[in-house]
Amino acid sequence: MDTITSILSSYPLAKYVVGLALYVGYVRSQRYKRIRGLEAKYPDPTLPLRNYAIAKEISSSINNFEFPYLNTVSLEFALFKTYAIPSISALLAATKQFTTDCLKRAEDTALLLLEINEGHGRHLGRCMREGKVDEAEVDNDERRRVAAIERVNFLHGQYKIKQGDYLYTLALFILEPSTWIGQFDWRPLTLLEKNALLCVWTKQGREMGIENIPETLEELEAWSEAYEAEHSRYAKSNVAIAHATIDLLLSNAPKFLHPFGYKVVSCLLTDRLRVAFDLPQPPRVLTKVVHGALYLRAFFIRNFMLPRHYPHVRTAYRANKDGGYVPQYNKWKPLYSQGYKIEELGPKKFVGKGPGCPAHEI
Repeated sequence: MDTITSILSSYPLAKYVVGLALYVGYVRSQRYKRIRGLEAKYPDPTLPLRNYAIAKEISSSINNFEFPYLNTVSLEFALFKTYAIPSISALLAATKQFTTDCLKRAEDTALLLLEINEGHGRHLGRCMREGKVDEAEVDNDERRRVAAIERVNFLHGQYKIKQGDYLYTLALFILEPSTWIGQFDWRPLTLLEKNALLCVWTKQGREMGIENIPETLEELEAWSEAYEAEHSRYAKSNVAIAHATIDLLLSNAPKFLHPFGYKVVSCLLTDRLRVAFDLPQPPRVLTKVVHGALYLRAFFIRNFMLPRHYPHVRTAYRANKDGGYVPQYNKWKPLYSQGYKIEELGPKKFVGKGPGCPAHEI
């Protein structure tokens, strides 16, 4: 002990180095605590495939605690990737939603997906903040999930959508989080977590009427790659929808930075997607810089950021006095500062129509 004290006295910087090493060690031990706990609780990684409640718990850990940012980005990218399929982009272009009100289209889509997936996270957040279980809100969380599924089904039912396009989109919702998190976040997903995502999204896919969903990750990945290789190709509608989406992504940045923003987006695409969207190959050095920034982020989180204590949830814990749900934060301009009703999300022409809408029930 005297020797250590002597060294620290002789080398003043040593105490900072030791302090930093101890802090990093503590962060690392806490960072892996949640997944180690889940793996100890559920030692069989295939268990989520047979138990939806367990799958939902593990999925919430991914979405609301461990990887809230890149999980969201990966799902946004999954939707973006579908626009490289001409049958999908042509249908979206025909609705004119991307050219007339891209912000509402993106926000409503995001909120519907979150209403489907954030119920468990909301429940945990209420319990942690209030110290008790609100059974009425637990039941309401499930009603909100079902209402969002019904709304998606109603909106999709207004258009002729190929089963293959449905299944391809579902496959990307299952596979892209694992790809993005594995490449750019502070640790990759475990098999337990991957199977949880497969179970949760497969259940939702069946509730949406999607048929012939592969039962294993390997089969799903092989099917998805084959479908993309066959159907992903250049089309003017791809370009129109992709550019509208990128413009929305860059809407908070100054206009003079938008050309550079397009190059950054291109750095995150495969050659196949660049061809489908008619985007140029970015400079190799820029790709390395963009990827390097994401690797640096992962390194910083893994070694210097303590894990999240409260769940990261965007949807409201409860309805407001008017029965609407006010998002806890906005990614772009606020659309629903007074709250939204799930059965009214979607194109304006369908407001008041569909399950849950009074006019529809008459």
